[in-house]
Amino acid sequence: METDSYGRTLLGEDRYNARVNDSYLYTFGLFGCLLLLVIPAILFIKKYIDNYRQFIITLSEKDMEKLVKNNDNAPFYEKFMPPYIVKGDAVCFFTNLQQTTIAFKNITNIHVSQTHYRGYSATVKIQTAQETYRFRLSGNVLKVLNLVDEALQSNPQITVNKNWNVV
Repeated sequence: METDSYGRTLLGEDRYNARVNDSYLYTFGLFGCLLLLVIPAILFIKKYIDNYRQFIITLSEKDMEKLVKNNDNAPFYEKFMPPYIVKGDAVCFFTNLQQTTIAFKNITNIHVSQTHYRGYSATVKIQTAQETYRFRLSGNVLKVLNLVDEALQSNPQITVNKNWNVV
């Protein structure tokens, strides 16, 4: 814009063309830097969505009905990408680019600790004979209630900490 305000006559033809060429190089350089940031973000989002899509197409009709029912109560940002999906007698948690599938029959203990600072948040510690898993669920208590109910329906021997859902 500065080059155009001076005009060709004041700057001279050679200087005017050099400044215009420099502005094109500057624009392409900024565009290249922007691509270096955007392309990894797009690849991350694509992989994240593909993890869900590949898992959801393997769900039975009954599991799909449960997923739709639970997603009706979910906030908008989790409506199509919930933190976990129940499939048969197992639960699959989605964190970043990983899927963690835990069979309900392997779970021995579920410990829920809640916080209500700036919204609802719960840390769910799931213990199996081999490993202990920790997941953070936020938004509303219904996600945690659903997870605990599904686990107890599938395996009544699971111990859950008492009074975790008392307000």
